[in-house]
Amino acid sequence: MTTNKYKGLCHGCFKAVSAHQGYLERIRGRWLVWCSDCYNRSDKSGAEDRACGDRAYEDQCAEICGR
Repeated sequence: MTTNKYKGLCHGCFKAVSAHQGYLERIRGRWLVWCSDCYNRSDKSGAEDRACGDRAYEDQCAEICGR
């Protein structure tokens, strides 16, 4: 997980996020800032998967495949 270096608006709730108080994520070539509440709500993985930074890619694939 990378924290945001600059202030910005949360991609989920559009609230202001101060520098180093949110999370930064690159999706389809765009950098998105998330507040910690929205990031935690959007991440369906457990705490052990979050360290990987892939937002539980394996869990999402298994859900889609019906496993």
